[in-house]
Amino acid sequence: MLKKGAYVYFIGIGGIAMAQAALLLQEMGYVVRGSDTSLHTPTDRLLQEGNIVVDKGGYDAAHLLPPPDLVVIGNAVSRGNPEVEAVLDKNIPYLSLPGLIRECLLDGRHSVVVAGTHGKTTTTSLLAWLLSQGGFDPSFLVGGVPLNFGRGYRSGKGEWAVLEGDEYDCAFFDKRPKFLHYLPQIVILTSIEYDHADIYHDLEEVKSAFRQLLAIIPKEGILIACIDDAVIREIISEVKYRVETFGEKGKWSPRGTLVTPQGTAFRLQRDGEDLEELEVPLWGEHNVKNAVGAAIAASLIGLSIAQIREGLRTFQGVRRRMEVIGETGGITVIDDFAHHPTAIRETLRAVRSRYPNRRLWAIFEPRSQTMRRRVLQEELSAALREADRVVIGRIFSPPFQGEALDPHRVVQEIREAKGDAAASYLEESNQIVAHCVAGAVPGDVIVVMSSGHFDDLPVRIFKALRDRS
Repeated sequence: MLKKGAYVYFIGIGGIAMAQAALLLQEMGYVVRGSDTSLHTPTDRLLQEGNIVVDKGGYDAAHLLPPPDLVVIGNAVSRGNPEVEAVLDKNIPYLSLPGLIRECLLDGRHSVVVAGTHGKTTTTSLLAWLLSQGGFDPSFLVGGVPLNFGRGYRSGKGEWAVLEGDEYDCAFFDKRPKFLHYLPQIVILTSIEYDHADIYHDLEEVKSAFRQLLAIIPKEGILIACIDDAVIREIISEVKYRVETFGEKGKWSPRGTLVTPQGTAFRLQRDGEDLEELEVPLWGEHNVKNAVGAAIAASLIGLSIAQIREGLRTFQGVRRRMEVIGETGGITVIDDFAHHPTAIRETLRAVRSRYPNRRLWAIFEPRSQTMRRRVLQEELSAALREADRVVIGRIFSPPFQGEALDPHRVVQEIREAKGDAAASYLEESNQIVAHCVAGAVPGDVIVVMSSGHFDDLPVRIFKALRDRS
């Protein structure tokens, strides 16, 4: 166990998970510093507010003088990085981020791991808030910023830790899925689809990763699984521990869903019997399921249904998950992290339900490793057709030409389905801003979707529209 006060250095601190883990360690009493090539919103603000020194502008072995007690190596860096090479040459102790969390946060705590292709960040944030409001003082680490906390980490005094568990690999020296490090007592499994095309060749390999997670749940542990998902139904069929299912076909299910300007109301049922009328200030069928999954875990840990009702009611959402940047001249601008065809489709449907009878724009950057490739190109085209106007930006760092997404083809397919004005491909962010300013009218809703900062487009579009009006 790393002693409190030890000096920990983060290589690649600019990612949201790395930045918040660094802040978490600092909160736990460690001395923290890090490096990256650049910082973007929101990690720049979080690290600055946390007074963590960051060596920006590149990696240099001199940054490791004096030698840290431990180095945390992010999965965005690899051999050849001068700081990584210095760590290996000087035999400085090092861990991946998940290895760090296991060693420093899970010592003496029970963990709830939220896993799945979609909904991890929101479900983790919901559960952390429910437990916090219920007096359990949980620790948590989430790959986003829950607005109730203003940060995605906490070292609580309670016995539970709530962790977002990703199936992506840990580091160049540890190719296991991250969630295998997290010693789960409870797992919430939201959905399983093909993703991370840079490390998984097909859906079978993705299933294998999740089967490994299910294999390490102890016999006294609990799996909370969305049974509406066909792949989940398949892989949980032979587990030997307790399983609580949720969804339309689950033991726990939402009924009588009602969309309101304030969010979504529903009756929570267990085994067909009504438990309580609940309301959560989120929109979309996917977010109702996220709320149900979090509610089940909170109930099993010990919250009353009244505490769950109040916690859901007061949840404020997560930054970059259908986050409203502002409204100007009757036009609403929203920032969202959606970066998979299913997430794009469900986000656009959710926005449509929140803002009915309004023209809907989808501005999308193909940035994730999967979306840069053509493997889900047809699904992307279908998902974007949920919007009335579509703009696709330049592919962020295209992969090998033979497997790259063809955005022109996606635009053509949308135009064939919805007319020539329905879709455009614009390479430069300035062009996208100008396109929105020229074409948006009062009543429009503009949703900007990317897994990265996308040149700060949501804020830039909002400011340009405000200046126009």
